[in-house]
Amino acid sequence: MKENIINSSKNEHIKYLSKLKMKKYRDEYGLYLIEGIKIIQEARDAGQELVYIIYDDRYSSNTIEAKYKLFVTNSIIKSISSLESPQGIIAAVRIKKKDYDINGGRWVFLDEIKDPSNAAAIVRSADCAGFEGVVFANNSVDIYNEKFLRAAMGSNYHIKLINSENTENTLSYFKEHNYYILGADLQGCEKCEITSDRILLIIGNESNGISDDVLKQCHCLIKIPIYGKAESLNASCAASVLMYKIIGYIN
Repeated sequence: MKENIINSSKNEHIKYLSKLKMKKYRDEYGLYLIEGIKIIQEARDAGQELVYIIYDDRYSSNTIEAKYKLFVTNSIIKSISSLESPQGIIAAVRIKKKDYDINGGRWVFLDEIKDPSNAAAIVRSADCAGFEGVVFANNSVDIYNEKFLRAAMGSNYHIKLINSENTENTLSYFKEHNYYILGADLQGCEKCEITSDRILLIIGNESNGISDDVLKQCHCLIKIPIYGKAESLNASCAASVLMYKIIGYIN
């Protein structure tokens, strides 16, 4: 029998966890929220530290291990959830200090990608295409944004995600380590001769494309031919096509 149900939004734990919907508190507390049993299991299996599990009567305290387990009413779940129809279980996960080495392999660089769904779709495609990781630069979406995490469907735990605080330094690092920098741009060529196995694919802002300073760092600009009347592909669609072109599955 479950006991000690929390039914008040004024509970200190609930007030604390509710704040994690805002980036400034995620940064301050070093925690972020994920929702739904599948993504919580993905986080656990990837070795993430589950600090809190908040669950309602659809789950039991034995469902997932965590440091703190809070049995709450459906209304409390709704107050913390960002979904219209909450799934009944939410986790607060410790933000790991990520000190990834950028070495070898293929990477994607997001230049001011603002839409969480677009960013998540690119991360999932990078995961599917066997890319090493994705760099989030120039105020791209927060990698702990709930909508992004939900749409990434666990791919954020499969590949490396890096927040770039200094775009110029990050691009210089890639250049110094002999990466071929390929920019997706409507003014580019339909073909680029790629001989390096170290490739950085840059995807620009949904409306404005790649910023001028970043464009200057590209070795080649590439475009996807448009045969219909649309002006361009969605950023995530374009990224997916180009990633598979890079790995040789599209001529």
